[in-house]
Amino acid sequence: MNVFAKVQTWLPGTNNAAWLAAFISSISFAILATVFSLTHGIYEVFPFLYFLPIILVVYRYPQRGVLFTMAISTVYILLVYFISGFNPDIVAVSTAWFVVFVTIGVVTSSLAEGLVTEERKYRGIFENSQAGIFTFDLATFRIREINAKCARMLRYDRHDLEGMSLSSLFTEPAEYSAFIRQVVNKPPASDIELHFTTRDGDVRQFMVSVSRSPREMTICSIMDITERKLAERVIHRAKDELEQRVKERTGELTQSNETLLSEIQDRKRFSDAIQLANKKLNMLSSITRHDILNQITAITMYLSLAEEEVTDPGVRDHLMKIDQIVQLIQKQIKFTHNYQYIGTRAPQWQNAAVTIDAAIQDLYLGTVRVETDLGNLEMYADFLLEKVFYNLVENSLRHGEHVTVCRFTCRLEDGGDHLVLLYEDDGVGIPAGAKEKIFRREYYRNTGYGMFLSTEILGTTGMSIRETGEAGKGARFEIHVPEGSFRFGDTG
Repeated sequence: MNVFAKVQTWLPGTNNAAWLAAFISSISFAILATVFSLTHGIYEVFPFLYFLPIILVVYRYPQRGVLFTMAISTVYILLVYFISGFNPDIVAVSTAWFVVFVTIGVVTSSLAEGLVTEERKYRGIFENSQAGIFTFDLATFRIREINAKCARMLRYDRHDLEGMSLSSLFTEPAEYSAFIRQVVNKPPASDIELHFTTRDGDVRQFMVSVSRSPREMTICSIMDITERKLAERVIHRAKDELEQRVKERTGELTQSNETLLSEIQDRKRFSDAIQLANKKLNMLSSITRHDILNQITAITMYLSLAEEEVTDPGVRDHLMKIDQIVQLIQKQIKFTHNYQYIGTRAPQWQNAAVTIDAAIQDLYLGTVRVETDLGNLEMYADFLLEKVFYNLVENSLRHGEHVTVCRFTCRLEDGGDHLVLLYEDDGVGIPAGAKEKIFRREYYRNTGYGMFLSTEILGTTGMSIRETGEAGKGARFEIHVPEGSFRFGDTG
């Protein structure tokens, strides 16, 4: 095996002939210069020649830097000892140089490894971010780097985008010019709405955040908001249409006489429905946007941790957390899907026992029994009442730990004018400090929005729910049904 092959074996991954030539040349020159200098009585200059191979190896392979430094320093001091005949003065100086070489190798290798680690960490964030990221040169306005997510958003191959002029992405030249002026003349900007043209000619709208970095490089993070903007326009148009209809209807009712009292009542109910719909749209937009962005941030963080600790067994825990967060996002999206329908249909009479049976059909009960002792109770409630019963049983199965039975019963109060529907299980129950929290929008043991959604569904017809169980003896929920919202139907 020749010298070239030996160096290639000792430095795995080396396939660049220029680097190998530089390594071998610098080492050979340093050794030959040492021999020549010592045999000709020159003792001052040749030690400096060892800095070059040390720096080359540390720069290219920081993990091998210390071993290489020890090896070449040993070669140096052995040559000096034997050729100089163990001259005390020369031995003392060469020993000092040996220590200098080793110190430089250790320090520079440590610094180089730190830089490589940081580069890998930030490269992992760049490549695995759920947002599209690209960088461009502020001097040439050409794209330098782009992650896979951004390339998919623009429907390009990432290698086709690298080196492309930034102006090629913009739909309107005026928008491109305004963007460049804003980046060049002002501090880093965020939340800029821009229109980019994809490879197939489609125009998409993006939210862009910009930051500046050294060496005239600009970093842009983008999110595709085309669908969101389209939905906002549809909602705004629908809202305008509804408002216009209300105005027209109000004008007609104002001109009507007392014989049109029934139509006035219809108008009031219609106006109340619009207000309720607007309130839900606003709440839905706020909750969904805030929570989903937070979870995406968490996903990005754990991906970064997983990439950084890829050789550590703990990476499985991080990946598990990522999976849990994704599932949580799915629950939140499901919540928004269900929430938008609350109150959109008129309440209706529903048989409680039949509704409970329908609610638990999709649940895996195992050995858990669900008992109902409600007679022919009917409740005047939102059509999503089934979700309330589903959430109650599902929470018992998920968090009750040792639940064996779930029971629905009811009782009359206030002389029969008020009804309480009871739901009980024999699980671990709910701590006293959490009884009110579980009905809020905040999380309690990752249960999601189930109880909050249940409260909203029941509230549409004046019903309410509370938890009155004792921790350690099982959960107990009381649904209070006001007069006029319950009845006992015919057994037939």
